Amino acid sequence: MAGGPQDGQRFRRDFYAPRATPPAMRASDGKVCCPVAVRNLDEASLCVVVHPQARDEEIERAIDGMVAAAAAQGRRNSGN
Repeated sequence: MAGGPQDGQRFRRDFYAPRATPPAMRASDGKVCCPVAVRNLDEASLCVVVHPQARDEEIERAIDGMVAAAAAQGRRNSGN
């Protein structure tokens, strides 16, 4: 999550359809956070959800983290 009281936290949600559209979620302060970036992988999908009060640098940090996690997952899957 980018911004808000849960800035930097990661959440795991199980979906029953491949490449499901990530849902909006509610932060602990009650504000609705919307997905803004998605990376679909073979075994899972990653997304960044943004709190309405997120700052630019919080969003950038969250997207950088998602890209790094996707790259790490790709390396694990390729055996390198």
